[in-house]
Amino acid sequence: MIRTSLMIAALAGAISAAPAMAAAPACPGRSFNTFLAAFAANADIQRAHVADPLSSGRIDAETEPEPRMVTSSLPKAALGFPIMPLGAERRRDGLEMRTAPKGGGKFEVVLAKPDTGYQLRYQFQPVGDCWQLSAMTDESM
Repeated sequence: MIRTSLMIAALAGAISAAPAMAAAPACPGRSFNTFLAAFAANADIQRAHVADPLSSGRIDAETEPEPRMVTSSLPKAALGFPIMPLGAERRRDGLEMRTAPKGGGKFEVVLAKPDTGYQLRYQFQPVGDCWQLSAMTDESM
């Protein structure tokens, strides 16, 4: 009996010493609009809800005969946050945000500055009961 108790205690200690699986971050909203409001206002929420790696694209204006899209996969550790400008910066820079559903629970968010060539496109996909930024494209010219 004592030996069994010692074995159970040793096993319990080994289990509790094992590294815990990282829990999925809490979703900051039940609807995409609520999620997006939180995502767009907080760099920590952005960091928690970005794919690793993130698909990234930008227009290379130097290519001939015409500019072309260059894409890459960036590890989360290489990203700068906030990845989406926060509210004060968006207001200061005159950025407008448009959101469009893309089907299958996916959404596209476009940040643009009117009458300029500045445009960023963010692609969100559902992950569990929440969303994750899966791709970002800088279409600025």
